[in-house]
Amino acid sequence: MTKNIYSVMYSGNAKRYQDLNEEVVAYSKRHAVEIVYSKMRNEDYFPDDEFTWGGLIRDCDGNVIADFNDETIEYDGGYFYAEPLIG
Repeated sequence: MTKNIYSVMYSGNAKRYQDLNEEVVAYSKRHAVEIVYSKMRNEDYFPDDEFTWGGLIRDCDGNVIADFNDETIEYDGGYFYAEPLIG
């Protein structure tokens, strides 16, 4: 599997993340989102399997914020998402 550069952004109600645009190197859109989300919201990031990415993720209240096939992670009426950067 090859890594690519992704830009991770947020779309939703949380004003603190409105201008988020963080570039990361990752294997997929979902992997990029998990890297940024876990860094910014670590207290709210509980993957069912801590040793792999792309699985079920819950918040601190036990709510599912990302399912197995999701490319995004839900947060505060919106979601974190990634787009590949074309160089």
